[in-house]
This record gives sequence, C-alpha cells and structure tokens, in this order.
Amino acid sequence: MKRLLFAASLLLFATAASAQQALGPGTGIVSPEIHPDNTVTFRYQNPKAKVVQITGDFLPAQPVEVEVDGQKIQFTAPGVEDLKEGADGVWEFTSAPLTGELYSYSFIVDGKKVMDPSNVHQNRDVATWTNIFTLSARPGDPGWYYEVHDVPHGTVSHVWYDCPTLGKQRRMTVYTPAGYETGNQHYPVLYLLHGSGGDEDAWADLGRTAQIMDNLVAEGKARPMIVVMPNGVWFNQAAPGAAVNNFQPTMANSRSQSTVEIEDSFPDLMTFVEKHYRVSKGYSNTAVAGLSMGGRQSCMLSLRYPDTFGYVGLFSGVGGIEGNEERFATVFAYQPKLYFIACGKDDGVMVGSRRLKDWCDFQGFPVQFYESEGGHTWRNWRTYLTRFAQQLFKQQPRAPRPVRFSGMSDIEE
Repeated sequence: MKRLLFAASLLLFATAASAQQALGPGTGIVSPEIHPDNTVTFRYQNPKAKVVQITGDFLPAQPVEVEVDGQKIQFTAPGVEDLKEGADGVWEFTSAPLTGELYSYSFIVDGKKVMDPSNVHQNRDVATWTNIFTLSARPGDPGWYYEVHDVPHGTVSHVWYDCPTLGKQRRMTVYTPAGYETGNQHYPVLYLLHGSGGDEDAWADLGRTAQIMDNLVAEGKARPMIVVMPNGVWFNQAAPGAAVNNFQPTMANSRSQSTVEIEDSFPDLMTFVEKHYRVSKGYSNTAVAGLSMGGRQSCMLSLRYPDTFGYVGLFSGVGGIEGNEERFATVFAYQPKLYFIACGKDDGVMVGSRRLKDWCDFQGFPVQFYESEGGHTWRNWRTYLTRFAQQLFKQQPRAPRPVRFSGMSDIEE
C-alpha cells in the first residue's frame, strides 16, 4: 500500500512539474503601459526583427466597405504605426493621449501579425484574436464602465438548454445581478443578441456586459436585471470549443436560406429561462435588443411577438418596412415603453435605420433615435447598451390602443 501511495505521489508530482515546465518566466516587459497623461507605450522584444509595427483601434482609422447579406456595410480599419528599436532588441511605440475606452491592438512583425506576449488580456471577434486594454481618462467615461470596480458583482454563466424547435441542445450566456444567488427576488430580463459571425460569448467578452451592468446598477442608473445572451445562429449550437460540430465562424456563414430562423425557436429559449430563473414575466418586464444581425432579429422578434417585448433596441440593424407596415402598426398598438434605434453616422446601416425612424415619425409611432460618431463597431455597440440599459423597466404598463398607419409610398411622395 505504501509503495502504491508513493508511486501515485510521484506520478502527481511529475504531472504537476510537467505542467509547470510549460510555463515560461514571462517577458519581463511592461506592455501596454498606461501613463498619467493617458498616453500608452507598447513594447515588443525581438532583436532579430527587421520591421515591427502596431495596428489597433486607438489609431486613426480609415473606412472600408464590405457586403454582408447583400447589404453594404462600412467598417473602420485601424491604422498602422512603426515601433522604434531600442536597447536589447526592445521595440517601442507611444500613442497620443487617449480617451476612455476599451481598445484592441496587435503587432505586425516583418509582415506577420503576432500577439503581444507581455499582455494576457485578449479577446476574439468572429475568428480574429487581438490583445485588449481598457483606459479610463475620468470617472464615468466609457472606459470606466468597461473596467472592474469595487462594487457588488453579478455572475456570468454558460448554460445549455433544450431547443425542441431545432431538435438540439443550444448554449447561452446568462448574467444574473449581484445578490441573485442569495435572495428570492424576481428580476426583469433583457435578451441581448449578437451580430454576424458572433456567438453567445460575444456580448460578454467584446461587449463587456457584466462590467457595464455591475457599474450601472451600483450607481443606481440601471435596475438589476437578468441578461440572456443566446447564440443567434440557428444552425450552430455554441461558440468554438463548446459545440460538437466545431463550428468555425465567419461573417458570411451566420445566415442561411432556410425558412427556420432564430425567431422560430425563440419561445424555447424564453420557456427555459422563465422555468429556471426567477424572472418577472410579462410585457413590461421583457426586453430584446441586438447589434447588426441581432438588431434585425430583434426587430423581427418584435414583429413576430408584438405583445411580448415592452422594450426593443436596434443597434446598427433594422428590419425592412415594406410588407411589414401592418405588423409595425401592431407593435406600436401595444405602446412599447421604448423602441430604441441607434446607429453610427458612418455606418452603412444608417440608411435603413433612418428610413425606419422617418417612417415611424410620419406614422406618429414614438421611437428614440440615437446617432453616434463612427461606424459598425463594438465601440458604438457598447455605448448603445450602456444607454439602453439605463432606460429599461422603469415605466408603468400601458393598455394597447388601436393605431392607423400609411404605406411607404405616402412618406416618399
């Protein structure tokens, strides 16, 4: 028995030692280094490199236009700057003073993109990994809301649920507010949908949902709520590494020509949430919002289930008006507490967003329209969520009323 215990101990020690051997000593280099004047210094050590550059969204950007689902969308491409080589092969670049924000960046070494080995903070957007850092120039700026502060924290969980409509298990990310596990209170719920190429991890990782909600609730600017972030690609189960089909995301493969879309299976998701979480049910306690593809899905969900969502947020994505005029009229017959349309002025989706806003204005349907700087970017979508969340679940319910509407031809004359 002693020999067996000794052998087992040696095996455990060897396994632990092997795991530790895989860990390097680190670079010993500080990168990025945020200075008191809000400039940031990036460092990369490689004495054999000939050219080292940095690209990131903290640099002046240039517009790039691509086509997604037959719709032209304008993105902003980050600029590129050279690093200067110093002692011991350490290359260095210092930015101009930056405003409060979450920033992403990568190095380009002799023409090849590499990660910053001195920065463990990374995230994935579709299939691209980048390093990230947050900077807050003053309390209350966007970067402040994306950072972790000494406030009560909610819980982020990855949850599998059965989806009979699609005949498979699917995965979602759920944020529950601070105190949920130890209390018995019921909470309103926001269903938050991602864009093309995204998945159930997108809003939690790129969108900083937990940090935004924790900080807003701690300040008393938002009500505590449950935030459900499902996978909006109906034929995909989960994010890479979690799905059995090992789905590889791209901007183009998130949509299909099938007649079965996420709107069809959404009742399965809501049924699971309302059964397994302490949810305050009903129109006045239920919101849906999304970005890009998720914005279109949110719009279509509001049309499909007009008596379900008392709050609707369309972030850089809207549904078509033509052929849906009567369905939009039905939505506003229920007098939604908030129908929020937000888009960047340089975003290709602005044409459709403003078209919907103008049509609703013409009909007398109350919508809130927010136009920001910039284009089709996470920098905008995080801001939209921050603004939208502060307005949720604060109004008293109103009774449905009959409405009249005119077709698109009337407004275009």
